[in-house]
Amino acid sequence: MSTLTIKNLHVRLENPSTTGLRAGYPSTTQAATGHGGAGNPILNGINLVVRRGQTCVLMGPNGSGKSTLGNTLLANPQYKISRGSITFGKHMLSKMKTDEIARAGVLLAFQNPQTVSGVSVTNLLTAAVRNFKGKGKDFKMADFREEIKDTANTLKISKDFLSCSLNEGFSGGEKKKMEILQLSLLPAQLIVIDEIDSGLDIDALKLVAKQISRLRARGVTLLIITHYNRILRWIKPDRVHIMHKGKIIKSGTSTLATAIEKKGYGDYIK
Repeated sequence: MSTLTIKNLHVRLENPSTTGLRAGYPSTTQAATGHGGAGNPILNGINLVVRRGQTCVLMGPNGSGKSTLGNTLLANPQYKISRGSITFGKHMLSKMKTDEIARAGVLLAFQNPQTVSGVSVTNLLTAAVRNFKGKGKDFKMADFREEIKDTANTLKISKDFLSCSLNEGFSGGEKKKMEILQLSLLPAQLIVIDEIDSGLDIDALKLVAKQISRLRARGVTLLIITHYNRILRWIKPDRVHIMHKGKIIKSGTSTLATAIEKKGYGDYIK
């Protein structure tokens, strides 16, 4: 059974270059608002356990370190682990490169999905799936492309978008739905979903939430980063954690998210 275990994780900003931006990571400012420049600590002793198939939600004010944690899980080169460890089942994620982590089934839905000119989502997904174990000679392209179309239809993504350059000319909501489309079609075991609800209208949010629930029903472990309770109306988390200044300061059930929606973070941030 693959459990995500984070022990005493300390992370600092390592390289505020554009390398991570080209890969689709959040900018240094977005990820580390209020934490200063290179070398300064962002995460200050995170301890977290998420068991297989569980849905865990991270909430907290801007600059609390939520997105930094998500990006650290995927080995964003902008961030350096100075202490602690991250494991997922037998995999020591804190010692692995991003492509190795992805092949282990750990994936990230970007807060700010990037445009990739000249590469369609269909071609991207086909190439990605072929790189996963068990998708060699038995892989049938025609069947997989039909699966792409069916999932896109479920999310009400126009079939025309499937042959367009990835995210080129797409609205913010269309980009977010495209992120969920990709994650739904890859053999993921753990997915970090970073503020998927921003930029979505209520109808699109319901579609995305239902698709995330399907991932959960498949036994996928979910780590959802959000500012708001609204997506949790359709996805009931097992645990909710509040982050502040790079630490988890409060944990609870879905009722904690409801309380935050009503009263804000003032009762928990002293």
